[in-house]
Amino acid sequence: MAKKSKDEAPNPNNVPNRDIIQRLNFLYQASVYLNGVSPPQKRKQKRVTTSDLSRSYVSSMKIVGQKTTVKMDPSIKRTICKGCDTVLVPGSTVSIRVKKSPSHGHLMVYTCTRCKTSRRIPAPPVDVDASTTMDSPKLRIPPLFARKAGHVTFCGQEQVPTDETSLGNGVFIV
Repeated sequence: MAKKSKDEAPNPNNVPNRDIIQRLNFLYQASVYLNGVSPPQKRKQKRVTTSDLSRSYVSSMKIVGQKTTVKMDPSIKRTICKGCDTVLVPGSTVSIRVKKSPSHGHLMVYTCTRCKTSRRIPAPPVDVDASTTMDSPKLRIPPLFARKAGHVTFCGQEQVPTDETSLGNGVFIV
């Protein structure tokens, strides 16, 4: 068997454990869909609802991931409740609050509406440079035509005198 050259482009179809990753993907997508489907009207007998099926898909997804030693993406793990295996959909199955933290600045607190389990994840800091207010306008270099670089303008064979007032004072505001 020959070695692969480093210049060779990687093949996206040649992924290890591709069938397991596809199975995990299907289970996650099916659980999100079934969690969003509204359950039928209440009956006298206890029936299995789509949210119960969704939770069983998530639990089987966790089992498949553990038995095959395939690691799930952290963003997928964050959307699954650790207490009841419900897929956390903002506004539907989870309430999100932003709280202050002395060490991180802000925390996102995700609270599951089914089992009331909460999870605290540090929020990224707010970028100060991206503020919408401007303190003062920034000065720019004047455009090329307004610079005094010894340029001479001709019209046909005659030199056109440069008018200093038409060029401005050299300060342009953005």
